[in-house]
Amino acid sequence: MHGYHGKILHVDLTARRAWIEEPGEIFWRVYAGGGLLAAYFLMRDTQAGIDAFDPRNLLILTSSVLAGHPYAGLARFTAASKSPLTGGIGETRAEGPFGMALKGSGADTLIFHGAFVAPCHVMVEAGAVTFHDAAAEWGLGVERTVDNLESRFGNQIHTAVIGPAGENRVLYASIISDRSYAAARMGMGAVMGSKQLKSVILRGDNRPPVADAAACAELTAQYEAKMRGNPLTRWQLDPPGFSAWVHLHGTDAALCTRNYTQGVFEGESAYEKSRFLPHYLHDGNCPGCPNGCIKFFDDPRSGGIHQEITGALGPNLGIASPEFIFQANILCNDFGLDPTSLGFTLSMAMEAGALSFGDTEAVLRLIPEIAHRRGPGNVLADGAKRAALQLGGPALHVKGLEMVPFEPRTQTNLALGYAVAPIGPRYDICEHDWDYDTQGGWEHTLENSRAAGILERIPMDFLGPRKVRNFKALATLWSGADALDFCIFAIAPVRVFSLSDMARMLAAVTGWNTTAYEIMRYGERRLHLMRMYNLREGFTAADDTLPDRFFDDPLDMPGSRWHGKRLDRAAFAHAIVTYYRMMGWDDAGRPLPETLIDYQLEWTFND
Repeated sequence: MHGYHGKILHVDLTARRAWIEEPGEIFWRVYAGGGLLAAYFLMRDTQAGIDAFDPRNLLILTSSVLAGHPYAGLARFTAASKSPLTGGIGETRAEGPFGMALKGSGADTLIFHGAFVAPCHVMVEAGAVTFHDAAAEWGLGVERTVDNLESRFGNQIHTAVIGPAGENRVLYASIISDRSYAAARMGMGAVMGSKQLKSVILRGDNRPPVADAAACAELTAQYEAKMRGNPLTRWQLDPPGFSAWVHLHGTDAALCTRNYTQGVFEGESAYEKSRFLPHYLHDGNCPGCPNGCIKFFDDPRSGGIHQEITGALGPNLGIASPEFIFQANILCNDFGLDPTSLGFTLSMAMEAGALSFGDTEAVLRLIPEIAHRRGPGNVLADGAKRAALQLGGPALHVKGLEMVPFEPRTQTNLALGYAVAPIGPRYDICEHDWDYDTQGGWEHTLENSRAAGILERIPMDFLGPRKVRNFKALATLWSGADALDFCIFAIAPVRVFSLSDMARMLAAVTGWNTTAYEIMRYGERRLHLMRMYNLREGFTAADDTLPDRFFDDPLDMPGSRWHGKRLDRAAFAHAIVTYYRMMGWDDAGRPLPETLIDYQLEWTFND
């Protein structure tokens, strides 16, 4: 095999044993990796209805047939499990060096079964598993834990670690890889904590060879030559990077301000680039990728920042201070907290009157309280949906997962994505509507989009069958990228790599005779399989909706094209059913048997 080992490494934490499963090439051609492969094992190896913290739940860290090699766009890995927040499929991704270390571990996928009786670390080296006591690290933050691990095992290791939030089963706890790269959403760190697994340590480089290293290098060189000519990629590349977006977004699409009660933030100028640059230290390390998207601020090891935190902990909390964002980001990375779920849990509490909007000192005090489940932090540690039952505030969530800070009333692709995505709202569920708007958008938007069937610009707030058609194409494309752990910050539809470039990279790594069609098939297969998992766990079409606020409360933006904008409930419901039918599902959102057969998933309904 080229590009991947063809090996699944299972680790039983209860029995402290490990074994290798080696499916054949047909398996890898069908399931590829990422969340698609993880959904397969969750369907196959877990019982319906178990609690996310039941030892029988699986924790899966996986690469793909493509990812984990030192070329453009291939640094990602996926963490997956049953989500304690939603009770459905849980999947999140992270960039950084850990993905290549995972491919270098001697296996493509690590699946953790059972739970330790006492805190422990797991090390994987050349496909062999060893267990190491974690009593000295239990209770420590990520930074000190990694310091200890490097003292014990050398500084050539790579780590996936939980902080106190994961240990205390905060429902939105993250897994932090290599100190600063967070697999942030859906509570994967809490599942890891329930297994008393403090860290996964990888050592050694046992990557399989790629089929055509020269072609991989050529594609990466072409990417590097083009990235400054692509305005979106250039924005990601040049400091301060894509974490500085709030000052640009308000007039474009409305800002998520104070738990989505307002669309304009009076302090947005505080987030201009000039306020970020004095704090910028260096770019992150995604091996082999020339576009250093992740920027580090204020702390050279734990200060890696992602895009969402600026909105979720900034305007969403009524806070106009990038300095606060950098400080909160470092705390989230060290305690192992998802800043997006944290932000919308806090904004719910603020709207309920338990806190005050704009109170930075209170938020900084609460972060460690939440991570340790102390005092009022214990309530907030359960996320917005559950905490709202006690505090009385409006919890903005879908399927139990907190919203993200990108406005769905003005961007209907995102609205549909937040509602129907099996994993709940995610800001990168599909390319944003602004890119395709008739009054805005990048000039180059349609260049690589036409290959996915998007042939014309549509107003970003339009809601009808033509928009659903575009959404399906965009969501399928990035779902395919998620199955391959192909970084969406490098790829189609509006960044440097086109769909055909993606297929060329897949062929160069694996040696497969493949096309963009296979990538899109991965995308739909992932969505079908995750849908079947969620149906098994009790989800229905009624869960494919948005918080009432987006239907009932019009945007208050005098003088803006968005003033008075809200989603039409009936039109949105019709769009959901239209999407179901386009996907080959019935009107209740259940994949038809013929659809599952078409995608090699008939085994999911045989029983």
